[in-house]
Amino acid sequence: MVTFIYSFIMLAIQSASAGQGPPPPSQNRGPGLPIDDNLWVLLVAGILFGAYILFNRNRSTNKAS
Repeated sequence: MVTFIYSFIMLAIQSASAGQGPPPPSQNRGPGLPIDDNLWVLLVAGILFGAYILFNRNRSTNKAS
C-alpha cells in the first residue's frame, strides 16, 4: 500500500513538472567570475602550499634518521 501511494505521488509530481522546461538563461552576466581577476593569488597560494608540504615531508624524513 505504501509503495502504491509513493508511486502515485511521484507520478503526480512528474506529470505536473513535465510541461515546464529549463529556466531561460539570465541576461545579467554580472562582473565576471572572481577567479578571472585573482588567478595570481591562487597560483601563489598553490606554490606556497606545495613548498610547505615538501618542506614538512623532507623534515620528517631527516628526523627519522
